[in-house]
Parts: sequence; structure tokens; C-alpha cells
Amino acid sequence: MADEEEKKDEDAKDEPKEQAKEQAEQSGAKISILTWIIMAVVIAVMSGSGFVLGRLLAGSSTPKTTDSPQENPQTEEIVPDGSDTGSKETWYYEELESVVVNPDVPGATRYVRIGLNLEISSGLSEPAAQKLVESKKPLLMNWLNLYFKSLTLEEMRTDADLRRILSQVCDAFNEVLFGDAKPQIKRILIREFNIQ
Repeated sequence: MADEEEKKDEDAKDEPKEQAKEQAEQSGAKISILTWIIMAVVIAVMSGSGFVLGRLLAGSSTPKTTDSPQENPQTEEIVPDGSDTGSKETWYYEELESVVVNPDVPGATRYVRIGLNLEISSGLSEPAAQKLVESKKPLLMNWLNLYFKSLTLEEMRTDADLRRILSQVCDAFNEVLFGDAKPQIKRILIREFNIQ
């Protein structure tokens, strides 16, 4: 019987130790779960603030042209001939090379291929306009490359986005080609637009 009493005494002594051990394991598990929750919240907050800060500091995505009207000596030479009698006919310049750029997406291996045609007013003779466009083609291609490189894929998704892009390209081309003279490019047409 003494042995049984000793075992009961030992069991009674071990019970608080086991309870303390279980409580320590439970509190350790609670701390571990709490640690993971805190880390997830911190990561989410930091990611969100980084995204918002990046959008706030992004600035304009439209590259500026560096060709000023004073540096454009051909503006005086290219004057619409007097043969425009109010007709709205136009002609198309289709010899502009396609532009291939990687969009402004970090770490992306995607590219965009864009081919454009120019719709030019009939008030400007075709040979004179072709000569002007050919002489300014390096400036136009440089501007196109910089402009499309600065856009993200999200900024090129919808029809409204494409209309806005074409309008901006048209304005920039008229500024580069004609400076202070009357704009002769009526609109820009998409010949090719591929996102790979």
C-alpha cells in the first residue's frame, strides 16, 4: 500500500508539471499564430503603401518632345499649296516602320509591336509631305519608342485608352513636323497592334 500511496503522491506532483507544460505549449502556439498574423498585416500594409506611393510619385507618362519651333527650319518651307478648295479629302502615309518596345512593367518579358499610318490633309502636297516626314523620321521614331516604352499594359487595354494614345501621337507628330504652322496630320490610324 505504501507503494500505491507513493505513486499517488508522485502523480499528484507530476500533474501540476504536466498542466504547466500544456499551458506553456498552448501559449506558445497562440504566440506563434499571433506572430504570423502580425507579419501578414505588416506585409499587407507595406505593400499597399508602396503601391500608393509609387502611383503618387509616378508623374507624367507622356514624354516631351525637344524639338522647338525655332529649331524647325522646314516649317517655313512646307506651306499648304493653294489647291485646297475646301475638300475634305486626305491621303495616307504608310511608310512609317513599326515600333517594338517592352512596356513599362517591371520584370516583364512581354513586348508591344505598333504600326501606324498617318492621315494627312490634302492641303499639303504628297511629295512635300513625304520629304518632310522622311527628314524628321528619326525624331518621330524616337518619340514613338519613348512614348510607348513609358506606357504600361494597363494603359493600352481599352478602346478609350487607344483613342487617347492616338490623339497624343497625332498632337506630338504635328508639333514635330509643323511646329507653329497649321497641323496637317488629321489623325493617326493603327495598322498593327500586337501585345506578346
